[in-house]
Amino acid sequence: MDTANLDLNQTLTIKDRCISMNLTSPDGHLPATPHTERRLHQRTPASDGWMVEIFPPGGGKEMEADVINHSAGGIELLVNKGVADLLNVGDSVVLRIHNPDKTFSRQSSMSWASKEEGGFYCGFNFIDVTRFDPKDHELRISEIRIDPACALKIPASVALRRRVLPFAQMDNMIHVACEDKDNSATLDTVERLLKADVQFWEVDAIELKQILRRVYGDGLLTTPTGTQGGQDVAAVGDELLYAAYLRQASDIHIDPWPKSMVVRFRVDGKLELHSELPPGMQIELVSRFKVLAGMDIAERRAPQDGRFTFSPPGHSIQIDIRAATLPTKYGERMTLRLLALQTESLTLDRLGLESTCRHSIESFLRRSQGMMILTGPTGSGKTTTLYASIRLLLTERNLNVMTIEDPIEYAIEGVAQCEVDGADKVSFAKALRSILRHDPDVVMIGEIRDRETAEIAMKAALTGHLVLSTLHTNSSAATVSRLLDIGLEPYLVAGTLRLAISQRLSRKLCRHCRIPRGLTESEASLLNRPHLVGQTIYEPGGCIYCAGRGYSGRIGLYELLEMNAAWSREIAEGAGESRLQENMREAGVSFLEDDAIAKLFNGSISFGDTLQIVNSW
Repeated sequence: MDTANLDLNQTLTIKDRCISMNLTSPDGHLPATPHTERRLHQRTPASDGWMVEIFPPGGGKEMEADVINHSAGGIELLVNKGVADLLNVGDSVVLRIHNPDKTFSRQSSMSWASKEEGGFYCGFNFIDVTRFDPKDHELRISEIRIDPACALKIPASVALRRRVLPFAQMDNMIHVACEDKDNSATLDTVERLLKADVQFWEVDAIELKQILRRVYGDGLLTTPTGTQGGQDVAAVGDELLYAAYLRQASDIHIDPWPKSMVVRFRVDGKLELHSELPPGMQIELVSRFKVLAGMDIAERRAPQDGRFTFSPPGHSIQIDIRAATLPTKYGERMTLRLLALQTESLTLDRLGLESTCRHSIESFLRRSQGMMILTGPTGSGKTTTLYASIRLLLTERNLNVMTIEDPIEYAIEGVAQCEVDGADKVSFAKALRSILRHDPDVVMIGEIRDRETAEIAMKAALTGHLVLSTLHTNSSAATVSRLLDIGLEPYLVAGTLRLAISQRLSRKLCRHCRIPRGLTESEASLLNRPHLVGQTIYEPGGCIYCAGRGYSGRIGLYELLEMNAAWSREIAEGAGESRLQENMREAGVSFLEDDAIAKLFNGSISFGDTLQIVNSW
């Protein structure tokens, strides 16, 4: 190593760092190059597009570095002198690593540092924050987000007979749950079928049996897949639907591209690639779904929509699916939306509501009349919150509950649910007029879209009915402006609106592998909270429970506008959105961004997802 251009302090600093990690040569000198450092994993030179953000302990300023090479266990970085002066061997930092394929974070320990002609080089070892070890960790298979790409690698009959379940693939290793990891015959069979490095985890036999039944049914699903050209198109279609069900996806996107057909799933609000199929299969696969959905397979130049029900082989479940097509440059694009299957988990205490917000909603639901409106963009969970509210009503009182929906997303026993007809034989307004003749206690309207529906709903709320509905606005206070814009009289809005809720959905950090670090100065500034520098927030990690993704499920973010007599009077007198927001601030109401920041610091969501909410204001 050339030390001629190093000042004395810098030379001593680097030497001390190397000595502290026992990285010096036998004569006590600095290593000639950082590449003398040993690694258990093979290095891979970094290609273009790799970059790292370094978050030091306690927050402060994040720093950037270039990636020289990387492995499963660590990474080598090239940093400038300013960064090098702030880091010491042995420091524990968080690295956010960007590459062309994905962004991920790792808790890391600086293991060595060296000065060369090209600059300052340093190496970091990744730290496993979970420290899950098959020898002593009791894996809860019921908490696992199963990856269908792994589960469908072996035949269902083998999985059920041998009591094994491949559930995740990380760092080129497939993780498999089993009853007895000392059963060599079973382990050999699984390894032979998977043709990959395998890590076995012994789990509770009863839980495993339940999960195997949910995944494989009675064993009739025999596809050890990987979709290949030449497969029966019906089998490929069934596999895609079943994989989406296992992955708990909300949508399947089938996109024709010039050289392939790309299939992506929307999971926890984000799109992820599932597979790429031969372009020649595009017409057959889309036609297959169009037949199931009752569409015209000969019509490829106009958008179509329909719906069908899918029941996986060997399962008693039925998945309701909405289908829509759109002609594009390279062929028909299709989107399949999987409607919810299970409603028993739809309760207010599972949606991420703070106790005060939940108390406000429960207090409204115990009224006998008035209107509650949920607002937010498509996919923000408004309908889910409405259904959770209905379930609470049904558990507390014997009520006549009737709904008008487009479409019916959840089937709830004890509720009369009416679906809007695309041919306009049954519109929201027509159905609502009819429902009011059936003596309802509670009326749920899927969405207020026009003045006629809004007026009927408001009058129903005035005449002794509890009315629940949704509206597309960005904030709870904007609900009033939107209702006035579609033509309602101010007195009608003031007399009926009792609760307006704005909500969003955010990915929830996996509680097993989230990585704590300090909020940096720039991040605190972006949140408009400079006084919070150094407060602990969390980065997504990656573990066997979340299949290495760092996220598991979603959580709701909420903003409640609970009307009182004074605020209603101001609305009747012409007060608008800005005046309502002033009232909310004066009363100390928590806004949507406040709820997002609170969930950031309690470890529920990441900084990036929080910033999306803050920037939407």
